[in-house]
Amino acid sequence: MNYCDNTLLRGGDPSLSNKLNSLKRDLNSIRTQQKFLDGYKTVMINNIDKIIALVESRYGKTFSEDVELVKKSGRNIIEKIMNAQSFDEIAILEDVFKTNVVLPTYRLFIDDMKKLKINIV
Repeated sequence: MNYCDNTLLRGGDPSLSNKLNSLKRDLNSIRTQQKFLDGYKTVMINNIDKIIALVESRYGKTFSEDVELVKKSGRNIIEKIMNAQSFDEIAILEDVFKTNVVLPTYRLFIDDMKKLKINIV
């Protein structure tokens, strides 16, 4: 599990490094891993639900077909997260999430800005 490896641990942040290493040991422990997995799944599902709600409220009336695709993809990812039995099964979904939720949401934002004639670049 590469939890915070790219930012805090490689950066050598001594104030957080020991706590993160302890947390990583707990994440890899058979005794506590299921609790962490369930908590992680809950956070992921909650965040995806918030993204779907934001996309629907912001772009639903003007880009309804695209919004429906984001909602459908988000719901599919939520279902896969709910059924996941390990962190690895959830990690596999990262590319799917980026491709089917993040990028279309970004495109909706860009298209909305263009429609409003707001130059963002």
